[in-house]
Amino acid sequence: MSQPPTIARKRRAPSDRPPRERLPVELQLAIGPTGVGVELAHAAELEPLLITELAVSLPSAKFPIDVSGGVSRFRHTRGVLERLTIELTLAQLARWAAPKLRGLLGTTAPQVFIGVRSGGATFGVYDEPSGRALGFDLLALAIGDDLHLCAVNARGLALHEPAVTLAMRASRSLVGGVAEANGSALVIAGLAGRIARTLLPEAGARAPEAGEVRIASFVGATDVWILHASRKASPGDANPDAVRAREACELTAAADEARHLGQLERARALDLRALEQAPRHAEICRRIADLDRLAGGRAEAAQATLAEAHGQAHCGLLSGELAVEALDAARAIASLSRAAEAEVIPQLAACAFARAAELTPGHHDALALLDRAIARAPASPRMRLSRLTRRLAAGRTKDAMADAEELEAMARGARAKHEVWRTVGERWHAAGLASEAGALFERSLRYVPDDPDASAGLGATLVAQGKVARGVALLTHAIESASGARGHRASVAARWVVDLAKALADALADKPAAIARVRSISDDEPEAMVARGLEGRWRAALGDFAGAQIAFAAARDLAASRLEGDPSASAEELKLLLLEGARFERDVRGDLASAQAHLQVALRLRPHDDDVATAYRAICAELAPPMARDDHHATTPPPPAPPQDDESRAESLILALRANPDDDRVVDELVELLSRLGRGFELLALLSARMEEASPARRIKLIPAQRSALSRMREVAIEEGRELEAQLFGDALAALDDEAAR
Repeated sequence: MSQPPTIARKRRAPSDRPPRERLPVELQLAIGPTGVGVELAHAAELEPLLITELAVSLPSAKFPIDVSGGVSRFRHTRGVLERLTIELTLAQLARWAAPKLRGLLGTTAPQVFIGVRSGGATFGVYDEPSGRALGFDLLALAIGDDLHLCAVNARGLALHEPAVTLAMRASRSLVGGVAEANGSALVIAGLAGRIARTLLPEAGARAPEAGEVRIASFVGATDVWILHASRKASPGDANPDAVRAREACELTAAADEARHLGQLERARALDLRALEQAPRHAEICRRIADLDRLAGGRAEAAQATLAEAHGQAHCGLLSGELAVEALDAARAIASLSRAAEAEVIPQLAACAFARAAELTPGHHDALALLDRAIARAPASPRMRLSRLTRRLAAGRTKDAMADAEELEAMARGARAKHEVWRTVGERWHAAGLASEAGALFERSLRYVPDDPDASAGLGATLVAQGKVARGVALLTHAIESASGARGHRASVAARWVVDLAKALADALADKPAAIARVRSISDDEPEAMVARGLEGRWRAALGDFAGAQIAFAAARDLAASRLEGDPSASAEELKLLLLEGARFERDVRGDLASAQAHLQVALRLRPHDDDVATAYRAICAELAPPMARDDHHATTPPPPAPPQDDESRAESLILALRANPDDDRVVDELVELLSRLGRGFELLALLSARMEEASPARRIKLIPAQRSALSRMREVAIEEGRELEAQLFGDALAALDDEAAR
């Protein structure tokens, strides 16, 4: 006998719950010395608003008046709106806003943070699956019965569009149905009259006359905003931030409309025109720099634009992202950390701390940043998984397992728990803990027995434990299943393709089959860099030197985009493959220039690695002119470079200095270049470090350059109104003069 079908009941998320039925609007008579009117019998809901007071006078009703029929006696009499009070609570607004912002940053309804601030609200929108986070301020300015809402201070991380564009889209999603949009500003015309015309007909009364109503005040408390409007009211004091925000929106209106339409180059041209009218305007500078971030290849220009802004509030996140593009990890970490400290939106602050941790090479410092990220967003699985991965890299497996158990506790349902343990197993496997990883994959398969990812992970751990035949069989079956699974991500299978290829090459001595496997990984996959390096290794072992040279070069070119000091495990493996490629180029092909190119990329990935630095110094010495090599007093010259601009030459000299910190000729040229480029902070850091280790004679030579850098930075700080920085530079100059006098 067949079983009856099972009906699956979908569990509604909070944002999917049907709205509760609101109370009907009810009116009551109000009789006073001046006459008769109607008012709300109780607070009325107009989601997300709560109307706590609405009073209408009836001038046509004169004493003596028969009020025996109640409100219904006057339903056809048109009144005059006298007073209106609105309350908007933080919790109610956040619940209402989340489903309306679905699709803004990802495919699901985001997490929404709303905070009360002077003159308006701070909005935070965070999409956990993608890690995208957006923040902006929506400031309110009342003019008559019109409410102007201005979106300013837009910022975010990992955004795929300009932050201002997303802020505009968010604000229009929330109030666009009742407001007129002009760039990043919205105007709700006749707010009080609009609400009265909505509520009174619902209660069976005529819409009132509201032409003389004015918004008297709009104030925010701890968790609520209150707006009060009344007839012939005197306007309240305008909030200075809101006034400035309205001016900024007026200046950028045309550019913001172009941005909203996706015309980014036109928007940039209009921004530049607005900047001519309002020089060093922080909002305009931030918009231009954000467009340059999206365009790519303009990091230095964008940083210079931000540096010119008058008042650089909310620029830290953007500055950090630009520093990442410029491969300046130290500056990126500092900018992101400072921005996270000042950020009021918890999820955005957590993302900034986590991004800074990704860029931090030392495990202790990175974990301290991740602890702070989780303190700001304790319910974020993404943050806990990042800390778990870093704890594993630091050898703190017990603490990492505690994070794994926290992740399981957060997960709801068998599929979610399966995802947790499969992901945790992948992290353990990547850390080289094969036997423990196998148990974790088995725990994942307990929930979803036929998952190809978990099966592949288990196969990889079996190979690592010496059970090669069974492991390769599992890997092969899982990869084929993943490739054929509808909607399955190819990049997931790519991780296991690399493991299968290693097993074929190393355990089964089948390098041709291994090469075929890694060649199936496209350049778009994160595993492509390691895959090309492995292909080069195996082709060289088979005697295919031409193919090996092409594969190693492909690995190097892909790796060149990796950030300086990348702490990930794949970056360590990539470094070893780049060293291997350099030895191949030098020893097999005799191409010293290609060997040096491999080592330059390896040095960027691992700037403090002794093996890389030693190999780089050796190749530079071999490339040096014969006279320099014969002169045992000569220091290693900087690597030869083709004609290039100052920025490129400076980066080349920085790499050379890391390889040979004692080369004074490199220092002198770099000092001149940094001075010419206006990179004062880098110049000061370089000179300060050299001063500490220099001989007395060398210090005398360095003092003028350091004094020049300090003077220039002090002048810039004075011009831009940064008095504290100017004082610090002045104190440093005085100390330097004292030392010179001694």
